[in-house]
Amino acid sequence: MKRAWTAVTLVLATSACTVSGKAVPLTGNLAVIDASGSNAALAAVKTAAEAVFSYDSANPAAFDQAVAANVTAAAKTQLTALFDQIRKSPQPVHLTTRVQRAAALEFTGDRVRELTVLQQVSGTTKGLATVAFTALKADRRRRISDIAVNPAQPPPAPHPDDGSSAGLRDSSLTGARAIAAALLATDSTDPEGTYARAEAVTAGPLLSDYRAKKATYVDAIRQSGTKVALGPNPMTGVTALGDGKASVLFFTALQVTGTTGPASTKPFTAEFDLVREGTTWKATAVRAVTAA
Repeated sequence: MKRAWTAVTLVLATSACTVSGKAVPLTGNLAVIDASGSNAALAAVKTAAEAVFSYDSANPAAFDQAVAANVTAAAKTQLTALFDQIRKSPQPVHLTTRVQRAAALEFTGDRVRELTVLQQVSGTTKGLATVAFTALKADRRRRISDIAVNPAQPPPAPHPDDGSSAGLRDSSLTGARAIAAALLATDSTDPEGTYARAEAVTAGPLLSDYRAKKATYVDAIRQSGTKVALGPNPMTGVTALGDGKASVLFFTALQVTGTTGPASTKPFTAEFDLVREGTTWKATAVRAVTAA
């Protein structure tokens, strides 16, 4: 269902507010709050990430040049490890990478940290990688300084839920993590309880869907024979905010335990549409991020 509200609806579109007629610069985490700054940083990291995560074995010098121009020494070491096997491949490699989704997690002007979904194409094969990038601004350009694939990083300290735009942003992120725990964590030995926890954090179309398909969901949970839990430090970033609604990009490595065999991990990336009901956030839609 197409959203009727703008993809990035921001409470504040500048990096300053006015008190008694005087502009007062905003401080702290300005992700989403400073719209122009956040978007410019995301665009710069997009350009850098697409350049350094693409590789053509027929022109390896182009990769080296992209790395030299777009990353710091620390990130170069990380990229070298990530691309070691690709560069050693005896078969021709033509890997193209594009940013499919991105959300700023922290933005303080010269530093940005973001959650990014990369779509990679090699021949007829498509795949996704969820990566947390940190980029630093120097000499009028941003260079990637840290790369974490399938990241699990603690969130920045939240702004108080005081009615401000920063408070609304961080409240929605806290809500998204709680919603994800209720929707994604399942226990085949307690299917009714699993369903009840999920139903309690949904609203609108998603709630109607859960109720209409309750018997199917409960039976699927019971028959799965598994217990699923969120991995540590799930990653969340706002992609849209306004009018008591938010969209949040979410990533975690789900921990799946079966009746036999060792536990396994399953990377999971999705976008949640949220609505605020009083002081509580609920999910109205969940879309798994998949290759286009």
